[in-house]
Amino acid sequence: MGEIVFTDKQEALVKESWEILKKDIPKYSLHFFSQILEIAPPAKDMFSFLRDTDEVPHNNPKLKAHAVKVFKMVCTYPVL
Repeated sequence: MGEIVFTDKQEALVKESWEILKKDIPKYSLHFFSQILEIAPPAKDMFSFLRDTDEVPHNNPKLKAHAVKVFKMVCTYPVL
């Protein structure tokens, strides 16, 4: 599979989107993970702290902490 190349406009849109996400990482990261769990409920089995629930945990503090940690890591990872 070949390398993915973005146009300058696409790259600018991605960077702009990340800047918006950085303004409220807790809100957007939890929303992102909640959406995944709504679309694919079996994904909750990937998280030990969610395995005992059948609900989409929109306000689960452990999910929120995990989501924030992941988004902060991704937002600060240097672009190569």
